[in-house]
Amino acid sequence: MNRTTALLVAAAILLGHALAIHKTAGGEIAPPYDVAYVAFRIARNFVQTGHFAWETGVASGDSYPSLVWIGVAAIAERLYLHVNQICQALSMLAAFACVFTLAQFSPVRLSGAIAPLLFVVSGGIASAALSGTETSTLAFLVLFAFLAYERGWRWCLGVSLALTVVARPQGLLFALCLLSIEVARRVFAKKDAAPRKTLWLAFGAPLALALIVGVLRHQATGHFDDPWLAQLLELKPRVAREGAWYLLDFVVASGNALLFVFPLWYLARGVLSGVGARACVLTLAWATAIGLAGGGHLPFFEALTPIVAVMLVAVQEAMQIALDSKRRAWPKVTWTLFVLGLCGSALASKFPGDLGPVPFESVQRAWMTPRTLARFGYEEPLGRMGLAEEILATERLREIGIFLRDHLDPSSTVLSPWPGAIGYLSRLTVIDPLGRTTPSPGADRTRAWEGLPRADVAGALAQRPDYIVPTIRFGPEAPTAYSIAAAWAKSLDNEPNAKQRSTGIHSQLIGYELITLPVTNPFRRPGTFPRSQFQMMRRRDLGLSPKLLVALDERVLTIELEHR
Repeated sequence: MNRTTALLVAAAILLGHALAIHKTAGGEIAPPYDVAYVAFRIARNFVQTGHFAWETGVASGDSYPSLVWIGVAAIAERLYLHVNQICQALSMLAAFACVFTLAQFSPVRLSGAIAPLLFVVSGGIASAALSGTETSTLAFLVLFAFLAYERGWRWCLGVSLALTVVARPQGLLFALCLLSIEVARRVFAKKDAAPRKTLWLAFGAPLALALIVGVLRHQATGHFDDPWLAQLLELKPRVAREGAWYLLDFVVASGNALLFVFPLWYLARGVLSGVGARACVLTLAWATAIGLAGGGHLPFFEALTPIVAVMLVAVQEAMQIALDSKRRAWPKVTWTLFVLGLCGSALASKFPGDLGPVPFESVQRAWMTPRTLARFGYEEPLGRMGLAEEILATERLREIGIFLRDHLDPSSTVLSPWPGAIGYLSRLTVIDPLGRTTPSPGADRTRAWEGLPRADVAGALAQRPDYIVPTIRFGPEAPTAYSIAAAWAKSLDNEPNAKQRSTGIHSQLIGYELITLPVTNPFRRPGTFPRSQFQMMRRRDLGLSPKLLVALDERVLTIELEHR
């Protein structure tokens, strides 16, 4: 098999992998993740009203971390295209571009297909390819910027790094790390080394763009830095501890991460190539930043997915050294570890189950059990189960958003810890109690989506929204106001250990009544909601409570129900 055939096979595997795992229980291609709808709503507001914010007239320029993705959604919105499909298609194309870009790091040898093949079997790559978020695009920009740096392509490096900086706040750290590598190479270059092309101007574009964005952010919010960077600089022990567990889960459960030991071993021995060494440094820097900022919560370690391709470049460089070893055992060991990496990624992308006669289900479930704390409303198992949970939650939130759009007054306000799809589809004023879309009461800026953000939940409830979405987990029994208050205080409030917090939240909920609503969307997928219904809370003083009228006239009992 030649390289071209291997790359085409790799692209076909990526497409099949993405279509196989990013689907609903009914077999259709699943919608984008709930968080992607935050970008879609900001883009729609910008196109239709000119306000670059989650809520019209409210300054919240940091509601979503990717300016690039808001721009993509705005273009689709302006051209009257289907935003969901455009963003998912662009994510898929970016994943394909990563495959062929990876092949350029070793364009002569057949072993140069190692990184592309490991890339396409990665569950993180496959899930991001149809997630509707900017993750795949960021992965391509990071990888292409690294390739442009290694080849000395000045303009390509400048443009790709500039887009990386505004694609996500981690992109600025990547650009600074790459600049540090360039400085180190210039300072410690050997006198007899071949002269290299000057790349200083290429780094000017991303740094200038980052400065411009910082100035504009300061005018809108009073802060130069992004919420994620602010969270990183705070260095809270609780957040860093969660981030460390997140990195450990990635190493154990991602499939490919264990192969990173290969380049680290050769780097420690001083025999790894320059490309491999620089890829190692960039990977370690990205992973360290993600860990200190608290990790992430989207399926398949989405926060680390953008750097996976660069990590695999380092793995490929190390494996090529092992394949060229004069020791006969090393090539066999290398190919064995390569196959194990492929198998580990494949197993992470399947639902737990036995492998034929091999009882593997219990082992896989234990393997996919996370060590980190889950987001409120989620269990967040690792691998395919986590992706299925995210897809189901998004489907439910979409249905709730459509119901609210069809049945509520346009002036109604809704409070929900899951504001994405509800806010985009309902078109109502949606309040995020965690302050990620708009600043919380008393706060001067929004919070980051990563990590475990907490806020003053009682303060958010004090805004007296008309409706509250208290849960996205619907069992046979409806929740009570006490159970809702306890759950919100434990998982969302900034003082979870204070006993009075639960009482304070419950006192805010006294003025609400729990209502059970039918799912009326005729195009819904059966099974999304148990018994095709969900619960919300409604303000009592809206006067929408049903009234039961009972009259007894001699032997006739008349019961009437009045409701709006």
